[in-house]
Amino acid sequence: MSIPETVSVGNTRWTQGAGDEDKSLELRIPLTLGSVRPRDLKVVMKDHTVLSVSHGDTCLLQWRLYAPIVEEIEWHVENSDTLVVVAEKKSAATWSNLLDLPMKADDPLLVSLDEMNRMFASQLPTLPPVSEEKDDAEAEKPAEDEDDLDKLLDQAAKEVKEGAAEGDEEEPLGYAAYIKAELQNYKGEAEEIANKLKEVTAELALEGAETEAREAATKRRDILEEMLRLHHQVRELRTKPSSLSNLVQCTLLDLQKARVNIGELGEEETEEYKTEEEKALTATQLMAQGLQQFQSDIHAALHSLRLAAIHHRHDQSIVLLYDIYSQLGSPRGAYLLLRRALDDDELSATANQKVGELYDEGARHFLPIFPAALHFYQRAARQGSVNAMLSLAQLWLRGSTSTSMMSDEDMEAQKDMAKYHGWLDRAVDRGCGSALFVKGCMYIKGEHGVSKSYEKAKFYLDGAVTAQPQILQRAPQIPMMLEALRQEELSGGEGGSSAGVSTAPTSRVSAAAVGSAAASAAVSQQPGTVARGNAVEQARVSNSAARLSALNSTKRGVATDSGKRDAAGSARRRRFWERTAVVATVGYGLYSLAFPIRAMLLPIFYSLMMAVTDIIPWLGNPNIEDSLGGF
Repeated sequence: MSIPETVSVGNTRWTQGAGDEDKSLELRIPLTLGSVRPRDLKVVMKDHTVLSVSHGDTCLLQWRLYAPIVEEIEWHVENSDTLVVVAEKKSAATWSNLLDLPMKADDPLLVSLDEMNRMFASQLPTLPPVSEEKDDAEAEKPAEDEDDLDKLLDQAAKEVKEGAAEGDEEEPLGYAAYIKAELQNYKGEAEEIANKLKEVTAELALEGAETEAREAATKRRDILEEMLRLHHQVRELRTKPSSLSNLVQCTLLDLQKARVNIGELGEEETEEYKTEEEKALTATQLMAQGLQQFQSDIHAALHSLRLAAIHHRHDQSIVLLYDIYSQLGSPRGAYLLLRRALDDDELSATANQKVGELYDEGARHFLPIFPAALHFYQRAARQGSVNAMLSLAQLWLRGSTSTSMMSDEDMEAQKDMAKYHGWLDRAVDRGCGSALFVKGCMYIKGEHGVSKSYEKAKFYLDGAVTAQPQILQRAPQIPMMLEALRQEELSGGEGGSSAGVSTAPTSRVSAAAVGSAAASAAVSQQPGTVARGNAVEQARVSNSAARLSALNSTKRGVATDSGKRDAAGSARRRRFWERTAVVATVGYGLYSLAFPIRAMLLPIFYSLMMAVTDIIPWLGNPNIEDSLGGF
């Protein structure tokens, strides 16, 4: 049985539960059955992630879903052309897209390594070489230090901007400032390490020092010598032509130098198991254990997360370690993250996406460079990451990283709207609700090279609302904007009729324009349908009617609140009578249990009363009435 190639979800609409505990999932897949009877179809799940639809020996569809689902599914065919699959996710976590679909290696959107290296050559200036003789001369002539630095600065600026106009001073100024700052940083760091190394060497030369002190000084000397070696190695690499491999190597050496500074001389991060129970835990269990320990014991939390990251190569744990170590000022997390992202044996979309964000936004040890962010985003996108595809779309839309030294002219020249739309379409092909939402907003506003279109905007937004139920909560104004576009198109189609005349909304999204955004999500309509000029839409209403509709919805909201208050009062009354019944039942039970005790105590009570009557004469006198007659 041949398996058809999957390139897109097409016009499939999918819906997932909106609640934290809602695991429901529904797929509406258009199918051309022809003469095939629905009952002859075979719809099954394989390995909890692969949805297979076949007829006899012919495979009609085979999709790998974003995450595992329960294998027991329900399905039926509607209108002879739509397969409806109802399933349940194994986890209530929200899916970002429907399909787990890696990209082809020859996809035209992917930028080649040669093109990225050309970008590096223009965007990452090469530092001028500084010989040891020049360093000695500068040490002997400190007064000429600034002149030498200016010469180096002029040389670097000329190399970076050979073809720039003589009168254009703004463009090389940014690169010149960058080169000057980097040269000063390298020089200051080398001097500081050398001075500390001299102090430690002098300390070791003294006689009579204690053994422990000499061992500590020897260790500091080894650390400083290794840091100085790595520093010179990075400085030498920066004099070579800029490229992707050069930047990655410089970043790794810089991180290794920072690790040596905290006492980590080895090239690999290590963490040993303390107990046999830890060895039996999975990566997810170790991560959960680390998160539980985070508030009470940070060292235990780091131990658990490091076990998951180092022994299981758990991506989520590695990202967590980066965040924690960054707050602590340690390079260990960044080193683990970059090493994981560079691993080609088991490519990690999560790690590459995170490193791409660091090169995009700029962070410690990570310069904001366009081709570097592009490279790591593309590595994640090849694995089918829709988040990386959306990041690539934004990268090409801006023409630069979030923070950049590039001029406005360079950023404008680097923008590529074709790649922007192409990466959005790749995410849409995988059923990404966020990408559908972005495209819908584009057609509402008529921006980024597309014209306004209510029909297309509604199509994409309907798909976004079903795929990502919470998306309208973050943008409640979108339904009203969609309704305004519908009225604008209707007014234009009727020869410039009054803008105050509107028609009844029929869309799941546009219904919120006269009601609320929450109410719009409840209006039922087939996903993907568009508004038509039917008889219902031709029923015009005035502004007064619209205000009356809004007033009625407000009154309904007030009535709902009143109903809630009545329900609360009824609950209080119910609790009062329940407590009353419980108290009465307990009291009657105690009374019933005390009856035998009362029967046993009665003879004793009567004996006491007889003794009392004997003591008091008139109580025991049988002729008590005669004795009282004299009073």
